Amino acid sequence: MKTSRDRAYVAAVEKAIKVLSCVADSKTPVGITQLSKRLALSIGAVQRMTYTLSKLGYLRKATNNKEYILGFKAWALGLSIVSEIEVKNIAHPYLQDLSDKVGEIVSLGILEGTEMVYLDRIKTNHILNLNLNIGARLPAYSTSLGKAIVAFLPEIELAKILNIIDLKSLTRNTITNKKIFSEELRNIREKGFSINNAENDAGIRSVAAPVRDKSGRVIASINISVPSIRVSLQDLQTKLAQEVMSVAEIISQALGYKKEPF
Repeated sequence: MKTSRDRAYVAAVEKAIKVLSCVADSKTPVGITQLSKRLALSIGAVQRMTYTLSKLGYLRKATNNKEYILGFKAWALGLSIVSEIEVKNIAHPYLQDLSDKVGEIVSLGILEGTEMVYLDRIKTNHILNLNLNIGARLPAYSTSLGKAIVAFLPEIELAKILNIIDLKSLTRNTITNKKIFSEELRNIREKGFSINNAENDAGIRSVAAPVRDKSGRVIASINISVPSIRVSLQDLQTKLAQEVMSVAEIISQALGYKKEPF
């Protein structure tokens, strides 16, 4: 809640969200006067809010050109959240089966900007130094989950990320050279999986594979995380890589992806 000392709080943003929420909650198109009464805002304020939200694509005029309904931007925002929930719900049982099979932590993540966000994580009794929960964020460049998505981005998106990403050293194994990182991404595209060889945490390795939607676009990734002292780099790139790629393909198929025959 806003307080008298909360100088960072932007009241105009609160009003705009209230207007957007009111339109979203209404079963029928809503006019300026209705919004003004429901939200206890002046007609002038509502007019400014609806005009701005319309210009941005979050609201649009109904067929009568006097009342408002949700715009396509608002629908897209909602659909992206639904999409993430769908991916998590579909992937979860497969993640659990994979974790049970290999006896290791298995995670599902998505890319937001230059960071990985964990959507799901199946933990085991093994103790890892990296104690991550759902919603946790890590740099994409130093994680197998992140590299498994970044490597398959369209060229324009990939170029943007490579332009803004800051390859800071997190361990002695972290890749900090953009030319080397680009080469790493090329190898990932060829192999179909990515590894994190203690690049984010000195005691942890992981291997990841991309998850695709029905259009073939990579929308997420899954990985297996292991303590460096218990699993060799060779086993990570052979046995566990095959396991994670197989399950990632199954999840992709469950999302509607159909691999094109050669």
